[in-house]
Amino acid sequence: MQVAALYRYPVKSLGGESVTTLQPQERGFADDRRWMLIDGTGRFITQRENPHLARYSGHTVGEQGLRVMEISTGATIWESQNARPDFSSSLTVTVWDDTFQAVEVAGSTTLASLLDLPGGRLVYMPAESMRPVDQRYANPEETVSFADGFPYLIANTASLDDLSRRRGRELEMTRFRPNIVIDAPEAYAEDNWATLRIGSHRFQLPKPCARCIMVTHEPETGERDPAVLTTLADYRKRGKKVLFGENALWRGGEGSLSVGDPAVVEGFKNA
Repeated sequence: MQVAALYRYPVKSLGGESVTTLQPQERGFADDRRWMLIDGTGRFITQRENPHLARYSGHTVGEQGLRVMEISTGATIWESQNARPDFSSSLTVTVWDDTFQAVEVAGSTTLASLLDLPGGRLVYMPAESMRPVDQRYANPEETVSFADGFPYLIANTASLDDLSRRRGRELEMTRFRPNIVIDAPEAYAEDNWATLRIGSHRFQLPKPCARCIMVTHEPETGERDPAVLTTLADYRKRGKKVLFGENALWRGGEGSLSVGDPAVVEGFKNA
């Protein structure tokens, strides 16, 4: 097995970047979901209620900048050269049941207006902002970015091929918003992976990822194909949850992680 693709999503719920090499960190790949759109109460904004956000992507620029682009045209709609404000003036934000501190980016209300999000703002998570990972699955000191719950999501190409066959058309992996895509020979083999070594890096896979309406969104347009989720639910429903991919935690390693790196299962959940 090997790494087939790597992705990061600088702005939560906007399109991401396909990158050949990335640096793993405790709370996720460097710059993965370190920016987030919030409403007037400080609560996170996502594609669940705003599918049109799929039409835009976030990109880091140099050491401090952030650019938001319209995917279909490649046009830049907003850019900041200082999108990493320090922690001197913070505000309270909420992601699901987690409430913690973040910093508003200058000019963020202009971006929210351009994205048709009245009253919205863009915030950044500096290193000083602490949001713990779900303590049922992680160590007490471990943190996560603005991601829904875990620092990494690992997916398997064979699993997507199986779902595409059942759906009756080729589906894009990006609708599942993985960070690491493994080219594995068996569909849903990842269900039983407990520990995965990729190059020199080790990842713990504590639980599968429950999917929502976002997987029905067509990448780059936001148009919905409800049959993606209903097809998946036909054979991947466990209790009330529909599963695809594995949540993961980084357990250390040296250097970067790259497309083509070998992936080896070092432990199995049912062993």
